[in-house]
This record gives sequence, structure tokens and C-alpha cells, in this order.
Amino acid sequence: MSKKILLAAAVFALASCATEEKSLVRYCPNVQIVPEFSRLTQMSGKAEESKIELIGYEGYCRVDLRGQTKAVIAPIFEVSRKTADSDEVVRFRYYTDTGENNKSALIGKEAYSVSVKVPNVGEKIMYQGDYAEVRIPNGEPGYPIKMGLVLSNAQYRYNRINGLK
Repeated sequence: MSKKILLAAAVFALASCATEEKSLVRYCPNVQIVPEFSRLTQMSGKAEESKIELIGYEGYCRVDLRGQTKAVIAPIFEVSRKTADSDEVVRFRYYTDTGENNKSALIGKEAYSVSVKVPNVGEKIMYQGDYAEVRIPNGEPGYPIKMGLVLSNAQYRYNRINGLK
């Protein structure tokens, strides 16, 4: 009987703590990969030259000397070449976006360039990009950071037509 009372008291204590805002768990970094910008097919004429997919990220948060919270994130890509005529080095860009763009905070969308060597046609290479620091608005560790590949209008239309959403 005392075990049941002790268990009930523990559950009640935990439930009362969960209602306080300070006890909410905030995940950092909170990276959200934008589905319609997670795949890129590079074309040469009408032939597919290479395919890139943003499949995840690795990261953590830190606080700098001024007390500003920053997410340090490295994207993870799967890259493949489709033709022997295509260059062994596949080049593309990805972006991070905090959705904020006020001039005082200098936060918003930022693009990064990537080059991946893919020696064999048809081979899929998993590649982790360089770590990038993204300033988090208001120092909120759970603030969402959007990440995706930089697509031209033609590449975006190709994804939509071919069901890559």
C-alpha cells in the first residue's frame, strides 16, 4: 500500500512541475528540413546529371561571450552522379533560415556552398557539410531553424512535376 501512495505522490509532484514554463524541455537546435527544398536534381539539357538530398543534420547549441544563443549545425547530404559525362565534383548550395529579418538582429536566411567529390557514376556518397553557426532570435533554444537546398525556379518546378515534395 505504501508503494502505491509513494508512486501516486511522485506522479502528482511531476505533474505539478510540468505546468511551470521553466520546466518545459526545449530542444536545441530545433532544425526543420523543408520537404520541398530537401531534394535537388541537377540537369544537363534533359539528362539528369546529379542528385542531392538533404537527409539530416548534426548539431548543438552554445552561448557566446555576449550571452547570445547560437546553433552550430552541420547538414548531412546524400549525393550521387548519374552520368559518366558529369563532373566528379558536385557543387550545390543549401540555406538556413530563422524566419526573422529585423535589421537590429541581422538574422534571416543565409546560404552556404558545398562541393562533394563523387568518383563513381551511380554511387551514393553520404556527406556531412561544414559546421555553420546560426544566431537564434531572442536566445530561445527551441526556436525553429529551417534548412533546405537552394533551388532555381526550374529545379523547384522539376521537383513539383516529379512528385518530390
